[in-house]
Amino acid sequence: MLFVRVRPARFLSFGNNGLAAPKEDAKSGGRSFNMHDELRRALLERKFSSIEYMREMSGWHRRAIEILENALGAFFERSSEHYDWHQWSASDWPETWRDRVLRNLRGTQKGIDEAIQKAVEGDNGYMEGVANEVYSIFRNLDNFSWGWWKRIPGRYETEFRLKLVNASDWSTNIMYTLSGYWENDEILDERITGPVDSEDLKRYLKPGESAY
Repeated sequence: MLFVRVRPARFLSFGNNGLAAPKEDAKSGGRSFNMHDELRRALLERKFSSIEYMREMSGWHRRAIEILENALGAFFERSSEHYDWHQWSASDWPETWRDRVLRNLRGTQKGIDEAIQKAVEGDNGYMEGVANEVYSIFRNLDNFSWGWWKRIPGRYETEFRLKLVNASDWSTNIMYTLSGYWENDEILDERITGPVDSEDLKRYLKPGESAY
C-alpha cells in the first residue's frame, strides 16, 4: 500500500466494516494563535517528539486494549445467547479477535513501552518504527469483520474505535516529526495534526523565547 500523507483515522472510512471514521474535532481547521511560524513549528516539533507525548499515545493504545478485553468478556459471559457465531466467517469470530487482534495489540503495546524507554535513553529509532505500526492499525483491522461487536452494548465498539483513533493520530504526529516527513507548513495546520492547545504548546518554549 502506498504511504499517503493524510490522517487515516481522521479522514478515511475503514473498508467494508461498516465502521465510519469519526468526525473532525470542531476546533480543527487552521492555526489557533498568532505565534511566529518558525517558532510555532519548533514548538510543535518539540511537543510531538517529547517523551510526554509518546506516553500519551501509549495511554490511548493501552486503553483500547483494555476495552477490547472487556468487550470480549462481555460477549463470552452471554455466549449462550450467541449460539450461531461459528456459522459466521472465521474473521468475525470473537476467538479470532482474541487470538489475533488482541495478541497483536498487546505485542504492539510492549513495543511502544520499550520504544519509550529507548527514547528516554536518547534513541528515537525504535519509536519511529513503532509509531509507524500504530499508524497502520486500521489498515490492519481491515482483515477482520466487526459483526460480533453488534451482539454487545454499542459503547464497547465506540470507545474501542475512538481510543485507537487517538493512538493513531498521536503516532502519526510522532512518526512525521521523528522521520522528517512534514512538508511545507503541514505541521502548522490543525486539519492535519489535530487540535493543539495554545497554552500547552507554550510549555515547550526555551529560555529566551517568547510567543509574542
